[in-house]
Amino acid sequence: MKKGRLVFAAVAAALAAAGILCFPGQCAQGAKRGLSFCGNILIPSIFPFLVLSVFVVKSGVSKALSRLLDPVTKRLFRLPGSAGATVLIGLTGGYPSGARGIKALLDSGEITQKQARRMLCFTVGAGPAFVISVTGSGLLGSVQTGIILFISQLSAALVLGILVGLFARGEEAPAEARGGASSASMPVSSALVEAASDGASSMISMCSFVILFSALLVILDQSGISSFLKEVFSSFGLPDRIASSLVPVLLEVTTGSTAAASAGAGAPFLSFALGWAGLCVDFQIFSMLRSVSFSKAVFLLFRLFHGLLSALFTVIGLHFFPITETVFFSTGQSLSGGLALRADGGLLLLLLCVVFLLSLQVKNVTMKKKKKSLER
Repeated sequence: MKKGRLVFAAVAAALAAAGILCFPGQCAQGAKRGLSFCGNILIPSIFPFLVLSVFVVKSGVSKALSRLLDPVTKRLFRLPGSAGATVLIGLTGGYPSGARGIKALLDSGEITQKQARRMLCFTVGAGPAFVISVTGSGLLGSVQTGIILFISQLSAALVLGILVGLFARGEEAPAEARGGASSASMPVSSALVEAASDGASSMISMCSFVILFSALLVILDQSGISSFLKEVFSSFGLPDRIASSLVPVLLEVTTGSTAAASAGAGAPFLSFALGWAGLCVDFQIFSMLRSVSFSKAVFLLFRLFHGLLSALFTVIGLHFFPITETVFFSTGQSLSGGLALRADGGLLLLLLCVVFLLSLQVKNVTMKKKKKSLER
């Protein structure tokens, strides 16, 4: 197995080097495109959530929210209440922010390795700004479609979270914060400094993968490999509009979503692309979670399930809320800063989720009081 992996890595490196030498200008343009995406979209939208995901753990905010989030995280996901904030951030803050929060929880002793693996199954998703503003409004020309895509992705994640929680019913009760220095809360100023430093390190790693995959996609296009794979996919009965964009969808979500929208692949297929997230995002998560023991094959299988469930929920959503205006929007212009992801939308949604959970807790307390009064 080790020899096979080594041979595969050597062949892949040799082919990549040959592609760079044969298409140096095109490869450079692809890298520039990835760098532009990082500067205009990725960093402004993801970096605040990366910092926030670590800050809520280091500062002890996640512990303070544990009582509020206990009913949901324990009953639905079989997780400690302190993991609830990380779950919310993972579902609304963009793909890697949930993974970064999981690592912070594990490092502080708030969750176990088993719980970290289960959280990875459903806390990986695109932020609402990317789904609604960039994919919905920018690529498909419909905010309503973007909202349906985001709700579909969120619903798929919740279904997966509940399912893996059901399989964990036989486990011991969810671990709360474990004592010791590792779980001690830091002062707010120290927690913010450490979270910002940690987020910057993670951001550099993420941008590196985005630039690398952008250049790789150009090499695949210029060498004819993408066209060959398109013919292979078409031979299995896939429509041309899907087969032509499947390679970028499998590799990198932004380029894949753009290609799928341009080819007219349809909103359900874009929903699959957002749920699958692409190998570029997967490698970003792998680099962040070296201390977590998990099966990469199982992780990829859940990414596939997430994509398929998201597509199914999108079909259902479009059935009940059909789009009457023109959906697919074709443009020769690249995505600009005007369509850049914004953190305020995600933070607002996060606040709404907290308010929703608080209302559930209040309702639960009220029902218990009524029950006691009736018993008297």
